[in-house]
Amino acid sequence: MPDDDKPDPAFETFSARLIRREARRRAALELSTATPVGLESALARISAEVTADAADAKAISAPYKGG
Repeated sequence: MPDDDKPDPAFETFSARLIRREARRRAALELSTATPVGLESALARISAEVTADAADAKAISAPYKGG
């Protein structure tokens, strides 16, 4: 039986690629109609969303080390 707790490098690579693609898609959508101030705000929001998504994914895939 396979070890379900072991991270799959292929899956991690694929997931990271999808996250980056989604971030670029969101940025392109926001940038197409943004003013400079709106652009800065949009990029900050997208960055925060992608960072939060990555942190959630890392927390889910990290092994439990509690006691």
